[in-house]
Amino acid sequence: MFTEDNSTGFFSKFKTIFSTQEKNETTEVMDSGVTAEETNSDEATVKPTDAPVYSNSGFNMNESVTEKEISLRTVEVSAPPVTMPTEKDLDIRFATKFLEAGGKFIYCETIRDAVENIAMLKAEHKWSHVFAWENEIKDAFCSHNFQRGAIGFTIENSDAAISLCESLIADEGTILLNPKQASRRRLPCFPKTHILITDVAHLIGSESEGLEKFYQKNKGELPAIIKMGFCNNGHFYDKARLILNAEGTEDIYVFLVDELIPVSLRP
Repeated sequence: MFTEDNSTGFFSKFKTIFSTQEKNETTEVMDSGVTAEETNSDEATVKPTDAPVYSNSGFNMNESVTEKEISLRTVEVSAPPVTMPTEKDLDIRFATKFLEAGGKFIYCETIRDAVENIAMLKAEHKWSHVFAWENEIKDAFCSHNFQRGAIGFTIENSDAAISLCESLIADEGTILLNPKQASRRRLPCFPKTHILITDVAHLIGSESEGLEKFYQKNKGELPAIIKMGFCNNGHFYDKARLILNAEGTEDIYVFLVDELIPVSLRP
């Protein structure tokens, strides 16, 4: 089903991605509590124009409390800004390097395609459960009816784990992770297979560009990099800054989705 060979047709599917509300406030002058039914035009009294207006904490008594429009503050959940890559063929460059290093790369046009391919991969390898941390992945699973009824599974009894990533580095075919994602690869109970799913907005040209983007987004935290086939268990340095080696399984799948993965609205 999945192969490292570039002639499988995955590369043939690659493509380049490329009011002011007006507020009306209605005010109504109070008639001192006298209605039209209680008085007539002969008995109506004229209020002096120079009568004092009393207020309490800045509230104008001449305004009707029930009819005054009150502006409400609303809270909107919005996704962080997404910057699409300007370089072309980043997906092909990454896939070429990644496949050469022994990784498995699958290109998908939609999130649905990615979930369906993961389901096929699960059936092919007879996995009991694919473990996921991020809510974005759980949302995708639930939306496309994958493992919706699976309960009681933990990472210890799962056959594969799936996560997001920070960036795919095209020039080197490496994967940049944040500390939360990288630390799980070091768990002794981490499954044999690691599946990463990401979208085209996370493609980056060079490692230095990816690290700079990481430092801007994750201030004070250390990045981690997956380098396939890298034997040294030590860490790396970039301009005297420490970069963690994301130690763990070498059985890695990358699912690159051509549509943006939405930010989860779960608390």
